[in-house]
Amino acid sequence: MQPFNKYYPPDWTPEKGSINKFYGKHALGDRARKLDEGILIVRFELPFNIWCSGCENHIGKGVRYNAQKKQIGKYYSTPILQFRMKCHLCDNWIEIHTDPKNHEYVVVSGARKKVEEWNPEDTEVMQLQDKEEKEKLEADPMYRLEHDIKDKNKIEESKPRITQIQNLNDAQWADPYTRSQQLRKQFREEKKREKRKAEETEKIRDKHSLKIELLPEHISDVIEARSVDYRRQSDSTSNSDPLDTKRLDVAVAPLFSNRKSDSSSASSNSLDKIVKIHTRLKTDPFYNPKPFSNKLHKEADTSKAHSNSDVAVVKKKPTMLPKNKNIRKEDAITTLIAAYDSSESESD
Repeated sequence: MQPFNKYYPPDWTPEKGSINKFYGKHALGDRARKLDEGILIVRFELPFNIWCSGCENHIGKGVRYNAQKKQIGKYYSTPILQFRMKCHLCDNWIEIHTDPKNHEYVVVSGARKKVEEWNPEDTEVMQLQDKEEKEKLEADPMYRLEHDIKDKNKIEESKPRITQIQNLNDAQWADPYTRSQQLRKQFREEKKREKRKAEETEKIRDKHSLKIELLPEHISDVIEARSVDYRRQSDSTSNSDPLDTKRLDVAVAPLFSNRKSDSSSASSNSLDKIVKIHTRLKTDPFYNPKPFSNKLHKEADTSKAHSNSDVAVVKKKPTMLPKNKNIRKEDAITTLIAAYDSSESESD
């Protein structure tokens, strides 16, 4: 507890003045030891970051020193003060003056100021309103309303992210029953959608007897399937071996159908037939489209190797047609077919 009473020695009388005068001391104590030179020892705090010129060390803002305070001049009626202190890391003296004109401190010697420039908006420091803006806010109600909205938005943006998430959660779950009902409805629809896709996938697997897992359909698969051109592939199919083409026709033809010889050549190049052929080739993994052509090529190679083997030549008898000029076209065709069958039986 600070004492309020002072000790007065027995030999002191009021005519001798104050106790400090009686003892020959100043009221400020040791801080006024250089008061005769106009110097007062004060506790000085650095107003900004500096670099010491003696030891090249960084001294942060707010570091306190016992500085020698002295008045060196005046700016109008405002005194210009000098603060001189010793670096705590070395024996270098640092001198700082006040600048009443620019409202700042100036490093004169012993150190250099660390230059730090920034925008007050970036540091989130409260900015004071200008006089013109203040008058405009008082005079214009619409401008004041817009300014209030901007201030509210700034306050919301300045809140921590966790606080914003918490406020959003509270707003969304203000009515838990309605929110839960919406979520359950969304889950049911999603479950039905997945079940429908699974059923369609199982139908495709059962149809083609597949034991592998099918991936979900992608848009790239649809584009690639639509870009297939069957007309270009029909050109390569038309140039294949006749036996292979005949075997493909038989493979894709229905079991019970009426054969039409007149329309066989026209239907062989139809798009429907080409699609059936390629579908069979793609879906049947055990289907070999060219067994006959490979067999013929092998037989041709063996016949070339055995060139000394016997070759039997069978001559067919010429077919004689009746010399009746009034014969019909259908009767002539029937006669040619009968003659061809008889010649085949004789050759056998």
